[in-house]
Amino acid sequence: MTSATESLKDLHQLHLQIEELQTELERGPMQIQARKKIVANKEEALDNFLNQLTQMKKSSDSKALELKTLEAKLEDLQGKLNAASSNREFDSIKGQIKADEMAKSVLEDEVLEILDRIDEESGKQSQLEQELESARQEASRFSSQFETRAQELKQELEGLKQKLQAAEKMLPSEPLVLYRRLVAQKGAKALAKVRGGACSNCFVSITAQQKILINSDAFEFCTNCGSLLYNDEQGE
Repeated sequence: MTSATESLKDLHQLHLQIEELQTELERGPMQIQARKKIVANKEEALDNFLNQLTQMKKSSDSKALELKTLEAKLEDLQGKLNAASSNREFDSIKGQIKADEMAKSVLEDEVLEILDRIDEESGKQSQLEQELESARQEASRFSSQFETRAQELKQELEGLKQKLQAAEKMLPSEPLVLYRRLVAQKGAKALAKVRGGACSNCFVSITAQQKILINSDAFEFCTNCGSLLYNDEQGE
């Protein structure tokens, strides 16, 4: 006949295994969501980058148009300079040309700087796209993998629950009521092994009387945390 100690130890092990499987099942969807969040962040980063690149290209086009307009103006001023009818008109046009040539030089530098930045930033696009694709593949891989694993976990869980129901039948009616109430509140911590003369859940020492009763296969609950106590395989 199976002793109370062996039965309680089996019960506890079943509860621990069930909790482990349930935790894995619950953790899976959270891990999937975390990977989806990474994908969303990568998508946002790429979108922001492309928008920034588009704005730089628009700025470059605007500066290039401004430069072209200024070059046309300088060409027109040069014609007027050649046709100037007085020194005063000549000096005025010459001053305007000088100012516009300075502005043209500044614009040329600005256009060149923007084009250099566009070239530099464009090199990052491939990296961002690769990172996004990698994140998408990882999210898809994990989701598919977990879907398969979830089916296995559910089957294992169902088998363990059936074993648990069969194992619970060995408990007498009085401790069974308390045990089920504890399980509903504390899960696997409804049971605790006695190690070093103390409850392994709350680490409060058991009394000498409790030790004797537990060794005699009586059903004893921890006076501090209420866990159903049993000796570990080494005994106490």
